[in-house]
Amino acid sequence: MAAIDNHPIVLHGLQSLLAAAPGVTVVATARTVDELLIGPGRHAEIVLLEPDLGDGSVATDNIRDLLAAGAKVVVLSAVATPEAVRAAVRAGASGYVPKAENVDDLMRAIEDAAAGGSWVSPQLAFALLTDADEDRPHLSSQETEALKLYAAGLPLKTVGRQMGVSQDTAKQYLDRVRAKYRRAGREAGTKIDLYRRAVEDRHLPR
Repeated sequence: MAAIDNHPIVLHGLQSLLAAAPGVTVVATARTVDELLIGPGRHAEIVLLEPDLGDGSVATDNIRDLLAAGAKVVVLSAVATPEAVRAAVRAGASGYVPKAENVDDLMRAIEDAAAGGSWVSPQLAFALLTDADEDRPHLSSQETEALKLYAAGLPLKTVGRQMGVSQDTAKQYLDRVRAKYRRAGREAGTKIDLYRRAVEDRHLPR
């Protein structure tokens, strides 16, 4: 476990908190991603990341750099807007915890990340689902269901059968989903693309 924050007091508090948690070993803390990755922190399984480090770095780039190093990332931020959460999730973060949340929520996010899952608070999840950002296409209930089934790995014929429609109708739903994502500037041409979009927009768990 490691933590990155540009405020020494916050890092000290996190280190003390995590050191007292059962099953958690803190291998490093750092004020920048580069600092963490040149030391023992590069071996951390999970990294708590403050997205605004004040060093000119971009949060989404930092998340991707940590993922490339083999870590799972839980964002711990004072900012909890749908836009910020969505950007972090799309970059690959396993969790997003506002600093105003309680310690139990932070520990739950860490546990879920360690288990290969993802976590956002119920309030943030609701904000994401009801947010009308232009790059999050509005899908009908049929389109959403077709996306979830198909992106989860079912063949098109099975998607239609589970939805009680023909294979051609299921394909039409998915074609509309792809078109809406393309208009929003987000690639959705392949099944893998659709899976990623479904995860990013919380239609499927990571």
